[in-house]
Amino acid sequence: MQYYLSLLGFAAIDSINLLAFAVIAGLWLAAVGRPGAFAPKAARFTGGAFCGIVLLAVVSVWVIGNNQEFVRSLFHNLWAMVALGVIGLVITVMGLRAPAESKEESVEAPITENVLQRFGIMATGIALGVIQSGTSAPFAAGMVLISFSETHWWVKLLQIFFFAVVAILPSVALITTLSRVNAVSAATAKINVFLAYGRVAGRVLTLVVGVALVGLAAVRIVQLSGVLS
Repeated sequence: MQYYLSLLGFAAIDSINLLAFAVIAGLWLAAVGRPGAFAPKAARFTGGAFCGIVLLAVVSVWVIGNNQEFVRSLFHNLWAMVALGVIGLVITVMGLRAPAESKEESVEAPITENVLQRFGIMATGIALGVIQSGTSAPFAAGMVLISFSETHWWVKLLQIFFFAVVAILPSVALITTLSRVNAVSAATAKINVFLAYGRVAGRVLTLVVGVALVGLAAVRIVQLSGVLS
C-alpha cells in the first residue's frame, strides 16, 4: 500500500503542469463563438500529453531496469548524494520563489496560435508531455519506483498507465470545466482561479520535493561519511 501511495504522490506532483493548463485555456479562447470546437481539440492535446508521458515512462523504466546496479550504486556514492542535495536545494529555492504571473498569462496566445498550428495539436501534446515529465524530479522518482518493483512486466505497464492517468487528471478537470462555460468573462474567471490554485499547488509540491531530496541526501551523506570514516 505504501508503494502505491508513494507512486500516487509522485504522479500527483507531476500533474501540476501550468504550461499545459495555459495551452488548454488558449484553446478555449480560440474557440469562442464556435460551439463544440474546444473539447475535441483540448482532448487531442491532452491525449497527446498522455501518450508522451507513457512513451517516456516506458523508455525510462526499460533503461533503469537494465541498469539497476548502476542506479543502486549512486545511493552509495558520496558525490552523487552531494549532487542530489544540490539539486534538492535548487528545487527548494524554485518552490520558495514567487511565480512570474505576467509571463504565465502571456503564454497562452503564442503557443495556441503558432506552435499548435505548425506542429499539430496532438504532436504538441506529446512533445509537451515528454518535456514536462522529462524535467520532473517526481516523474523520475516514480519511474525508479516502478523499475525497482519486483513485479511482472505487464504489472509495470499497468503502473505506468496508472501514473499517466493521474498525471493528466487536472488537465481533464480543466477541460470539463471550460466545456460547460459559454461566457468569456465567466471562463476567464475560472481559468484565473484554476491557474492561481495551480501556481500555489505547484510551489507547495515543488517545495516538498526539494526538501525531501535535501533530507534524503543529508541522511545518505551522514551514513556514507560514517562508513568512510
